[in-house]
Amino acid sequence: MPICLNLNFGEKMKNIIVRVALVSSLLFVGCVENEDGSSKSTYSSCKITSSSALFSKDRVYDLKQCWNFPGDGYESRSDAMAWCRSKVDAYVSNKYIFGHQVGLAAESTYCPQ
Repeated sequence: MPICLNLNFGEKMKNIIVRVALVSSLLFVGCVENEDGSSKSTYSSCKITSSSALFSKDRVYDLKQCWNFPGDGYESRSDAMAWCRSKVDAYVSNKYIFGHQVGLAAESTYCPQ
């Protein structure tokens, strides 16, 4: 007596594929935002990461500086760094008579409140 297998996965397979796709998309949506609501795929803020200011109080103050990018931020790292560099340069020239070296970074999260 031959053994016949029912290989008609039609509707059941479609349901499984739809469920897997739905769960995958829900998991993906949770991975595109940072905890603060900013997008992981764009640069959202610019901050000073190091300072060679003469006085320690100035160094501490410098390291607290952070600016959120306008709109939805920048997708391009080079655009983000150019905006960041201009913001930091303006900050240093407006705050200090004699400039000093500062490090900077563009990040995917917003500035801390």
